[in-house]
Amino acid sequence: MKPPRRIRGKVTAAAILAVTVAGTAVLTGGHDVPAPMRQTGESGPYRELRPAGPPLRAEAEITGSPRPEGPARVGAAPGAPGERECGGVSAELVPACGAWWGVSPGIDSLEYMESRFGRRFDLVHFWHGVDSTDVPNAEARRLARQGRILHVNIAGRAFGGGRVRWREIAEGRWDRALAAQARGIAELDRPVFVTFDHEPDTRPKIRTRGTGEDFAAAWRHVHDVYRRNGADNAVWVWVLTGYAGNFPRAASFYPGDRYVDWIGWEAYQAYLCDGRIWDAEDHMSFEDTLRPFHDWLKTEGVRAGIDPDKPYMINGLGSVRYTDPSLSVRWYREIPATLRRYPQIKAVQLWQPPEGMRCPWRIFDRPAEAEAFKRAGQDPYVNQRRPG
Repeated sequence: MKPPRRIRGKVTAAAILAVTVAGTAVLTGGHDVPAPMRQTGESGPYRELRPAGPPLRAEAEITGSPRPEGPARVGAAPGAPGERECGGVSAELVPACGAWWGVSPGIDSLEYMESRFGRRFDLVHFWHGVDSTDVPNAEARRLARQGRILHVNIAGRAFGGGRVRWREIAEGRWDRALAAQARGIAELDRPVFVTFDHEPDTRPKIRTRGTGEDFAAAWRHVHDVYRRNGADNAVWVWVLTGYAGNFPRAASFYPGDRYVDWIGWEAYQAYLCDGRIWDAEDHMSFEDTLRPFHDWLKTEGVRAGIDPDKPYMINGLGSVRYTDPSLSVRWYREIPATLRRYPQIKAVQLWQPPEGMRCPWRIFDRPAEAEAFKRAGQDPYVNQRRPG
């Protein structure tokens, strides 16, 4: 007896991915403002640091020293699975060990970034509106044929213009476009990460799109439209900001365990796009940045009925710059070691500003940080092994 179509497609993709030590994350234009960008009049989803001076010019390579052990982590495992367990990929795109390595090229092309970093990436991230029908687009289909993993985000707004409320999506106003998206994803016949409207817990989205309950209802409706139109190969990734100030309302955005396969959040050190340099005393490591929401999921999230055992994804990451530039370098170089301490985190993605956005987070403008990220990407933990 053949397995269900969703499982057949996922197993096929798993076999392709297992023999491909590569993939990439692409962030296309027209998406919602990403986490590091502050909205007008908005305190921002991330902590505000104190600027210590004007932007630095590109610095020479700086070597960071190892970071001492920090406080205990809630629910984090002390290590990773042994090598004998590595090589497989589950039906929900969970690697048996290690983590997928993704990047959002933004200004720089995928080819350029891969040539600079000396590797291919695992995760491909595309952004579309609720009104988009060319999903996945031609570039995404090309990358999928190469064995890349696609991550499709459907924003809760119309890229063609006009305000959209989550309640309207739940009521079916955008079903025709959603059905076309679903059929396009189903045609790939391989698992695809799908997120509906990442970071819904920001105040600007709540002001313009609705309540947490409205969002959860819209998510369930989008999920059901996709299933009715054959996209049972969609792997659903729920993505919040991960900002502690939003924790009190986070649970209200959860659509329910049966509608979510992965849980994701952002790991940006701050939100400002003005290029300022921050005091070293405000430094937070990569672990410090991701840990608050991880611990919330293991405590308050469990009490709210969120399954604590789902795989986790860092949907976007990036470091600000400090008066001691070695701190930013260390932030990137510590990523693999940190992931080993949090083996439930199965995917990470570097965010880069897209063309036209005035946000000086381009990593190649910071050669030492680019080299640190390159070295992190060479770690075996974020390079999937071939089977056998």
